[in-house]
Amino acid sequence: TEKQKIRKFLPKGTQEDKHGNFFITVGNDFTTMFTCHLDTACGYQKTVNHVQEQNIIGTDGTTILGADDKAGLVVLLYMIEKKVPGLYYFFVGEEVGCVGSSKLSSDFVWLDIMKVVSFDRRGTTSVITEQLFGRCCSDEFAIALSESLNSTGFGLELEPDDTGILTDSAQFVELVPECTNISVGYYNEHTTSEIQDIDYLARLCQACVKIDWESLPIVRMPGEEDDDFEIGRAHV
Repeated sequence: TEKQKIRKFLPKGTQEDKHGNFFITVGNDFTTMFTCHLDTACGYQKTVNHVQEQNIIGTDGTTILGADDKAGLVVLLYMIEKKVPGLYYFFVGEEVGCVGSSKLSSDFVWLDIMKVVSFDRRGTTSVITEQLFGRCCSDEFAIALSESLNSTGFGLELEPDDTGILTDSAQFVELVPECTNISVGYYNEHTTSEIQDIDYLARLCQACVKIDWESLPIVRMPGEEDDDFEIGRAHV
């Protein structure tokens, strides 16, 4: 089956939850869940012919690339290999409404999780502070995370970004204080002109294993409304 094909690429010890998602834990003392999604925005299987020019990889224009969210998968696998403590979740059905993460959030039992960090944002500069209908993480958290990653010496220029749309971390905003989404270097997702900056992706991976995820500030309360967002929405 397709799920079996996927599972053979995941780390030894990966488990499947009752919703069809895959997960693995690294270490025993952590408060961060890292996420990516396994599906792509394509309704059929077709061979992808890669075309690369310097640090940019794309396709021959007949298919999507699927960097959304294979790039995020790369980050999680690298962090697991380097033994960064955390709960790692590989979600199914993100492209059709965050099916896997939505189901998990309905019976989430990881009460120690204070941060949900998705790797599923286009571009190279975003640490998302708002998704869907409002705030998902505090400015303090986003600033600290951006500064931590930028200070690792890998040439990153991340910053808080309030223009997020929707990914799996948004499903946990009522349960977990700080939920965000980090740029992984793809562009033009869901189209045959999709491309991936693989140099940026490599630098992001290296930066993510250098920072102290546990020291990031926890400021937002789960389910907390953003007054600025609500005021802005009232005047639309």
